[in-house]
Amino acid sequence: MTSNTQATPEPIAIDIWTDVVCPWCYIGESRLHDALEAEGLSDRFKIELHAFELDPTSPVGDGSENNVDHLARRKGMPREQIEQMEQQIHGLADEIGRPYATERPMANTRPLHRVRQAVIDNGGDGDAFFLDLQRRYFAGDVNPFNEDEIVASAQQQGLDEARTREVLAGDDFNQEVTDEARRAQMLGAQGVPFFLFNHKYTAPGALPLDTFRQVVRSLVAEQDAQAAK
Repeated sequence: MTSNTQATPEPIAIDIWTDVVCPWCYIGESRLHDALEAEGLSDRFKIELHAFELDPTSPVGDGSENNVDHLARRKGMPREQIEQMEQQIHGLADEIGRPYATERPMANTRPLHRVRQAVIDNGGDGDAFFLDLQRRYFAGDVNPFNEDEIVASAQQQGLDEARTREVLAGDDFNQEVTDEARRAQMLGAQGVPFFLFNHKYTAPGALPLDTFRQVVRSLVAEQDAQAAK
């Protein structure tokens, strides 16, 4: 007797290297999410985030410096140019219905990546922790460098306050963060966002929505064709 039951296909992997303070990462992740929703293919993919520091030389701090001052000081860019860039990204965020604060706190993000690893190590959803901070950061609702805010987000994923503060005060998971960034660099990444589709196709930058839609359709078609052989 032959069964007509079809096996559920394995989710197609999408790996994203990203940073909390990276505006193009925020736009890119949002466009990918919208593409999957528009194509009705969210259940065919498994997305996993990976650490990549936008500016690893930034000083560790509480976010008392904002993004405009940070870029003007660190990169020597004119404030007017930075503000124009922020307004451009604000317009792109408006196009996809995402909030966007043009002035935001800035500091070194490695502690946040280390806490994400601690959440994962504790059995929690590290990506949910990360995205909660990133999305609220660009909405202007949270300072992700404030220790109490980090603790609150980590607690939502099951990491208790004492352990979160211990990780922030030490250097636990430094190697894991370094290894994730190094893997991206080995794949050719020079910045973020950086996407790896189905463990074999790479793409840098925040791709347009239509491009994301085409990519996910092609990946599903490729998987379905292989399954039919």
